[in-house]
Amino acid sequence: MSYKIAIVTPLFNDWDCLYKLVEEIRTVLSPTQYSDYKIVVVDDCSSLEVDKNRLKNHPIEIVHLNKNLGHQKSIAIGLSYLNKNSEQDLVVVMDVDGEDKPEHLLILLDEAIKSKANEIVFARRTKRKESFFFKIFYKVYKFIFVFLTGKVINFGNYSVIPKILLDKVAHISDIWNHYPGGVIRSRLLYKSVGLERGDRYTGKSKMNYTSLVIHGLSAVAVYIDTVSVRLLIAVSLLILMAILGISVVFLFKFSFPFWGLLLFFGILMQAFLSTLILVFTVLSYRVNFNFLPAVHFQDYIQSVEKI
Repeated sequence: MSYKIAIVTPLFNDWDCLYKLVEEIRTVLSPTQYSDYKIVVVDDCSSLEVDKNRLKNHPIEIVHLNKNLGHQKSIAIGLSYLNKNSEQDLVVVMDVDGEDKPEHLLILLDEAIKSKANEIVFARRTKRKESFFFKIFYKVYKFIFVFLTGKVINFGNYSVIPKILLDKVAHISDIWNHYPGGVIRSRLLYKSVGLERGDRYTGKSKMNYTSLVIHGLSAVAVYIDTVSVRLLIAVSLLILMAILGISVVFLFKFSFPFWGLLLFFGILMQAFLSTLILVFTVLSYRVNFNFLPAVHFQDYIQSVEKI
């Protein structure tokens, strides 16, 4: 049995990586049941021109955006574009730079079929090739994410979405900020497969410490209501501990400046009130209109080019 596949890959100026990626995808998929495929490149308002001659004889559509939106929003637009304009059995999300290995496509696609096409399959990184300090920084980010949200996220964008789930994914508001986090929050069925990250084809990765912080904050923002409530609980516990500590100071007549106790308690109360305001702000936002990629993606598409 053959399957119709669509591959979404966001791109900003990495045309040299794309030229190599399309060749490797053809080598991997052509002799298999997934030979009926197309690649949808979401051009995030690149400043460099594409050499179309190097993409000839490949099933490629380039979705040109009218402004630079970033990696995650480009993915959301690509998925929404496919949901509205194409029919495919399975949709793949992968990066263009080679770190998402094309040879792993068969593993992810086969796993999606084994799951009876009702689960999203993510690639879970078993080995990272960044610097030692970057790995430490990344582990800190994952720890903070778990602490603030109560959720574990150990995979990235590389994934396969079955046809029956694509429309639901495109209607998840949160994928506009963070695709994996949005899927987790949506409570759609998903699983992960351990795969090693590949080497970048050419150039340097755009993921540095600053972009990692931005990426991490985007992931946390998906759970902002949960985060605000957890912060409120944490600050409330600190206030209770402070009240207990102040009571002990007065009860046993320890020598401690009274102004110091007031300052400490005042800082905690300010944190409590600020967090409480955040909670009410978030809860009021939830009743307002949400941005839906499936509905509003066309506002950001300048043109679609078929090679």
